[in-house]
Amino acid sequence: MRNRNIKINIFLNEEENKTLNEKVKKSGLNKSEFFRKIILDYQLKEKPDEKFYEVLSQLRGMATNLNQIARACNRYGYVNNDKYISLAHKIEDLVLSLQEVYVVSKKKVDV
Repeated sequence: MRNRNIKINIFLNEEENKTLNEKVKKSGLNKSEFFRKIILDYQLKEKPDEKFYEVLSQLRGMATNLNQIARACNRYGYVNNDKYISLAHKIEDLVLSLQEVYVVSKKKVDV
């Protein structure tokens, strides 16, 4: 069963409709999601370009490779594992920071 069952119709002029469509497109959301986020005081961000997702994918790959190296080094006792684990955590933190800045919508903070 549908969670949302109240339909709202609004009237816009050409300029308002154009602005709405531009903002919806930039957000990467559909109109319903866009309105719900605004109503719930989320600070909307523009959807990142493809370059962002390529960099994010490369960072994830590096973090995975680093983790595999750290495991092998730990298994054979060649290298101090703490050094590699801290580096892996830094890469993971960078990935999360990028996602927070570019992807995840957060609620606005009242000042």
